[in-house]
Amino acid sequence: MAKVKLHRCSYTFLHMDADACWRLQKALDERGVDYEIVKHGYGKGEKSRADVVKLTGQKYVPVLELADGTVYREETDDMIAKLKANELPGPLTG
Repeated sequence: MAKVKLHRCSYTFLHMDADACWRLQKALDERGVDYEIVKHGYGKGEKSRADVVKLTGQKYVPVLELADGTVYREETDDMIAKLKANELPGPLTG
C-alpha cells in the first residue's frame, strides 16, 4: 500500500507551533494518517532543498506527496484546514 510522504525540514526535534512542518505533522498524527517523513536540509536555499525544487518547482516545505503521487503544497494553515475537511487533492491511502 502506498504511503503519504511528508516532505519537511530537518528540524524534526523542534515541536512548537511556530514550526510549519511540525504543525502539519501534528495534524497528520491527529488524523491517524500513516506517513513517511522525508527530511530536506537545514537551509532554505535552493541548493539545500534541490529535491523539493525538483518535486514542486519551489523551495518551501512542508510538502505532501499523497498516496497516488499527487504533490501538494500551499500555505501550511491552508494545508491543515483542507486535511481536516477531507479536501486534499488526492488520497491519504493507496
